Amino acid sequence: MNHATFSRKGGRARSLAKTIANRAKAVAYWEARRSGRATAARRRSPPPAPAVIGQLLADYCRRVGITRLELFGSTARGQAKAGSDVDLIATFRDNPGLRFFTMEDEMAAILGVPVHLLTRDAVDEMTNPYRRASILADAKEL
Repeated sequence: MNHATFSRKGGRARSLAKTIANRAKAVAYWEARRSGRATAARRRSPPPAPAVIGQLLADYCRRVGITRLELFGSTARGQAKAGSDVDLIATFRDNPGLRFFTMEDEMAAILGVPVHLLTRDAVDEMTNPYRRASILADAKEL
């Protein structure tokens, strides 16, 4: 008899040992929660308003050479909720090089919410015209 079970993610087979371990973790967590030894997970706060985002990131943008910063997505549309991220498009004075890959984390630390950062060139070169149009329809300069 095969003791493999299916997970809820993709239907891949999971070993019986893994399933038992995951169930044990869940039971331990809820016992700790009920007894007061563990606190509930913190809920994320909603992103700041677009005007506040612009103010918070202004000095940072000048420092790293961002000449234009645009906001798109749910925050730009005014539909952001707790847990929403901030989607940004940056235009650079010079090529930022490898520093670009740390900018999302640095901006997230400033704003207190997750950030997704795209370059304007990447948006302009997108091969999916519907995705590009959707991004540009929401884009608002900060």
